[in-house]
Amino acid sequence: MRKKLAISLLSISLIMLLGISVIASDKGVVYYLSPNQFDEMQTAASNMIKDAVEGAGYTCRIMVAGNEDSNLQMNQLENAITQDPVAIIVAAVDGNAIIPGVEQAKAAGIPVIAFDRVISGTKVDFTSVAGCKRIGIMAAHKIAELLEEKYGEPKGKILDIMGDPGDSYTVLIEEGLRETMESEYPNIEIETKIAYGWEATTAANIADDYLLANPDTDLIFPHSDHMAVSIASVLQTKGLNKNDILLVSTAGMPSGLQLIRDGWMKATVEQPVSAQAEGIAMFLDDIIQGNEIKLGSYEVLGIPAEIIEQPYGLELRISGSVITAENVDDPLFWGNQVGE
Repeated sequence: MRKKLAISLLSISLIMLLGISVIASDKGVVYYLSPNQFDEMQTAASNMIKDAVEGAGYTCRIMVAGNEDSNLQMNQLENAITQDPVAIIVAAVDGNAIIPGVEQAKAAGIPVIAFDRVISGTKVDFTSVAGCKRIGIMAAHKIAELLEEKYGEPKGKILDIMGDPGDSYTVLIEEGLRETMESEYPNIEIETKIAYGWEATTAANIADDYLLANPDTDLIFPHSDHMAVSIASVLQTKGLNKNDILLVSTAGMPSGLQLIRDGWMKATVEQPVSAQAEGIAMFLDDIIQGNEIKLGSYEVLGIPAEIIEQPYGLELRISGSVITAENVDDPLFWGNQVGE
């Protein structure tokens, strides 16, 4: 009898403990709308957002817009609104096409948080991004440094391959790249092509065709590592050696870090994905409750960040780093954390 009583009391205690735990962590449902899952960054971002949001005490549900399908994402946003979540996080396939859905959510009293990709045509409650223009500036300086090593001065010909122009990430990188090159490195010739939908095969075909007509190309700058992987394959198929045509990219994906280790890519400018996700979790309670969030400097996972006021609302901007062969194994880079 005493043994049964002890077991019963233990069971009740466990139930109470679990019940308290569930109640303490049940702050409501947050939806995350991902634009795709075909590249490592987006796959990692979904996992990191889920972990960060649930670590803050919410339930996170993820919807994926196929392969960058803006119509599908709009439908998903409308469906999410009907579920009355406490917030919706969206990495927009197209920052303009998503605006009507964002305004529907706001009309329903649901906070909208932009992740990674800026939605500038309407007010959102919060935006967490890498300093994308800063990424373009950092890439420009690294490209100039590499060309100066080759020629003794910053000059040469580069092929610049953007991602989808509906994505603010690539647009702002391009802005930073162009402004820096034009003002500081006028002897570097740039030709820009677009890989719509961020398709790696499109980027590879662009590089292949361009090199046929321009064999004197010095460097290729795709705006994402997953495109750099396909371009490196093109270079190998053409029988080129490492460093015959230099590669610089952005994002800091595991595949990009491996290209650096293998010697096919000289550098990538990291997009601090884990910090962007954690940055949302840091302020999620305040966003949902409508509390004031102060402008100024912050630190997210040990990375410098700042909150600034933009026409479209508060923006948390987090700095990235240039990754090269010298620091590629640094465990702080998110590309070295995936799978741990």
